[in-house]
Amino acid sequence: MTAKELEAKVAAMEKELTRLKDIEAIRKLEHAYSYYLVMWMPDEIIDLFSEKDDTTLEWPEGTFYGKNGLKRFFGRINAKQDPEFMHQMMHLSDVIDIAADGKTGKGRWWGFGAMAIPMGDAGINQALACGIYENDFIKEEGVWKLWKIKWVPVYAGTPATGWVKPERLAKAGPPREGRATGRSPDWWQPDKPSKGISYSYPSGYILPFHFKHPVTGKKTTEEKRNARVKGVKK
Repeated sequence: MTAKELEAKVAAMEKELTRLKDIEAIRKLEHAYSYYLVMWMPDEIIDLFSEKDDTTLEWPEGTFYGKNGLKRFFGRINAKQDPEFMHQMMHLSDVIDIAADGKTGKGRWWGFGAMAIPMGDAGINQALACGIYENDFIKEEGVWKLWKIKWVPVYAGTPATGWVKPERLAKAGPPREGRATGRSPDWWQPDKPSKGISYSYPSGYILPFHFKHPVTGKKTTEEKRNARVKGVKK
């Protein structure tokens, strides 16, 4: 192998390494977004985005543009930080591609999860939802940011009704053996019992993040939110 061929091979390897690192950075960015959505952390969510005027949130109801659009949408949902609010949307099965110039990227995810939306004195609306994200990303000063989000719902329903039309539902079969006993099998007994910490809905507790904000590099605000949560042992 000549020196010129070796130089070309090294350059190609460096380019491929950069591409793989960019894919991983975008994956982390998207997953951080999904975690910040659960209890709706607007400051952290908005900081994930580019400040370009053509930054876009495209929902079935319409499109929001730029920093002002981000603040109007993300800043007004669960503004009172109600602990009974939950917006869990798992981002799954990602396919991520980087543009040839390395400056932009595209990603596609399944979004699936459960929601609980407080409706004041009327109670809580609960639902299951699934859809597809087709998102654009942009690299600014060496940092990947969300640029454009397109959310396309596929189905939604409540735990009580499901998402299949009532007339198409199959009749329930007989219960499986032992399902109604209420006893856990021996193999289900833990090696170490729980400390009694309740993280589940509607505690309002946000499981601490091991990573800092992908764009700002700052520690996120879950400690302040968790300090107000009652009944959670530290």
